[in-house]
Amino acid sequence: MKLTDILRQINEEEEENGIKSPDQANYEVAIIPSDMQAALDALSNSENYVVKVKDEEDNEKIDTNFSRTFSDRSQIDKIFGSQNMSDRNIDAMNNWNSLSPVGRRSKIKDIQKRIPEVYKKGIEQKDFVKAYDAWKNEGNEGSEEDFIVANDYKPGAEFAPIKKVSKLSTDNKYFPQKNADTIKKYAGTLSIDTNYDIDGDKIVFPSTKNAWGNKELIKRRIKTIMGNAGVEFKEDTTYQLPDESPTQEPTLSPEPKPAGPSVLTLTLDPVKIKGKKNELNAIIKLLKNTYEKNFDYNEDTNVIKIANIKPERRDKVRSQFGNFLKKTDPLKESLDFDLERYQMLRRAGIIK
Repeated sequence: MKLTDILRQINEEEEENGIKSPDQANYEVAIIPSDMQAALDALSNSENYVVKVKDEEDNEKIDTNFSRTFSDRSQIDKIFGSQNMSDRNIDAMNNWNSLSPVGRRSKIKDIQKRIPEVYKKGIEQKDFVKAYDAWKNEGNEGSEEDFIVANDYKPGAEFAPIKKVSKLSTDNKYFPQKNADTIKKYAGTLSIDTNYDIDGDKIVFPSTKNAWGNKELIKRRIKTIMGNAGVEFKEDTTYQLPDESPTQEPTLSPEPKPAGPSVLTLTLDPVKIKGKKNELNAIIKLLKNTYEKNFDYNEDTNVIKIANIKPERRDKVRSQFGNFLKKTDPLKESLDFDLERYQMLRRAGIIK
């Protein structure tokens, strides 16, 4: 082995084991791919998780394989589900209902490739066709895939579109079969919503979710994966997760009450909703499950209100509706849901 190869291997092992100093900047690795679906396909293919080099005779060979096989039982169960059939159905429901709309769509793509005959038979069944037609008659637009994404996995014998395309009688095929080949394929790659997130047009790789840990190593390996798959992308070098560390409020006399959870008000644009109602409904359904009684959506006025939402969560929730929001005066909107904080900061001279 050449000296340069040895040095590179030592350097990479040090980074992976956290020996080198941690990153100073509070940022996360994020990319903006030219083709989102192609990028997601690249991340789900373990063959892209290799560094290729050429030998002295100009023949290409694999120098480093950094696909990861999870040894943690909980991670394996999350990918393949429990081997107990009764638990397997519950695992499928919990997994599907926890996925973002993009994560659900990615799961459907996996089912379509892995068990195409089951998927095709599912969407042709009478109860599926009837439910799909009823969904469209309610004013929703979209394909069978959009219909599946918009609906949760229901327990027991209750109808759920995702169950129709991932089960044969009592045989639940939502998860892949676990064997040597599938462990290499599925457990050797990063998973959406587990190791990375989708934020608008970006794919974000939080270091806390990533087995590789070190941000520079994550960045280099993502570049390798996309390069092997031929997917072009741009880096977002300024992406930051919300800072949830406590901050010291300015001291006033008398000291005002610190702003806490309040109401987030979002006004949707009917023009932007048209043709994308199924996507909007999927987001609304997920947030309803999260905020329950604190979530309200008035379809007549296209206004969403979420009560008791923490300040650090507002921007994250707002970004989920980014494609549907009406343009508003940022100052006016902030006054609508946090007037007390605005007045406090203005009295303190922090804002003019």
